[in-house]
Amino acid sequence: MSATTLSTWLYAEPPGEESVYPQVVGQGAPSSTRFQVVYWRCVAVFFASARRWAPDARLVLVTNVEAVPAVDGRDLGAFLDRLGVEVVRLPYTFRPPPGYYGAWRNQFYVFDVVRWLAAEVDPGGVGMVLDSDCVWARPPDRMAAMTRRHGALTYDLGLPEGGEQNGLTLAEMGALYADLAPTLGGEAPETAPPYVGGELVAATGAVLGQIDALAAELWPEMLRRHGAGRSHFNEEAQALSWIYHRLGIAYGTANPFLRRIWTTLLQGDDARAPDLDLTVWHVPGEKRYGLRRAFAEAVDPGSRFWTLGGDAWRGHVGGQLGLPGRSLRKLALDVPVAVRDKLRGRLGR
Repeated sequence: MSATTLSTWLYAEPPGEESVYPQVVGQGAPSSTRFQVVYWRCVAVFFASARRWAPDARLVLVTNVEAVPAVDGRDLGAFLDRLGVEVVRLPYTFRPPPGYYGAWRNQFYVFDVVRWLAAEVDPGGVGMVLDSDCVWARPPDRMAAMTRRHGALTYDLGLPEGGEQNGLTLAEMGALYADLAPTLGGEAPETAPPYVGGELVAATGAVLGQIDALAAELWPEMLRRHGAGRSHFNEEAQALSWIYHRLGIAYGTANPFLRRIWTTLLQGDDARAPDLDLTVWHVPGEKRYGLRRAFAEAVDPGSRFWTLGGDAWRGHVGGQLGLPGRSLRKLALDVPVAVRDKLRGRLGR
């Protein structure tokens, strides 16, 4: 059985293509070094935690950046090389045009990653691509086994029918599914199908190929609808939700392994004790906070990131990220960063 492939991606927006990233305020334009370094730290922690718990996994970074930069005085390229991370450089072929949607313009790059994985992973093997602000807290073996069982895993966010996500309600997504059925196939849903989070694509090589084929059919239609001023999928998770619906993939199969956890001042604190039992923590609010602190330890081979094991590791790294709850120490560390970044954002620096 081939090793599971664990990947993440970083698409650096060039000047003139920038969009909005609400969780990275006060870091300059998305094309700036200071902004992109936030994501490079996440990449480092993602792969360090993956290697910590999956010593035999194939690790792959997909990016459009020619040279991995130094971060906080550390040669990040050399660090990733020591972890055995392959760096694959891909162009952005699913790039939306200006005005397509105001935020997260880089998100459709995940479909370029899926296309690469589909060509690399054996039909019965497993490939996973996750957002870089995810942290591995346990081995991926059970996730991989469940992926083989279902063909793909999906993370059901539990969005109510009237709930809005990135410009579309669940009901509006369902109406769009029905609108697409005559041209792209599939049955119009009787009720709006669930909205599946885009932080994870986990599938066998065979199903990755099917996801890629449907994305290739869907994308020209999305561009045509955008050009005509019609409703379209604004971000990759909306498109993935449609793809999973078309393929008949079961919903919620990733939920026992992964959760999107909010731990920061503005988004609230919904972390809970069972989160420590998860395989993957997705902590989007921690990019400027706990993940930065975890980075400082991840690049140090003598730190507790590498010397602790099991529950002690999860307690320590989880504590940096606000799991299973935000401590007073974390609050004291986070508040000055939040104030500084807010002032930078107001001053446009």
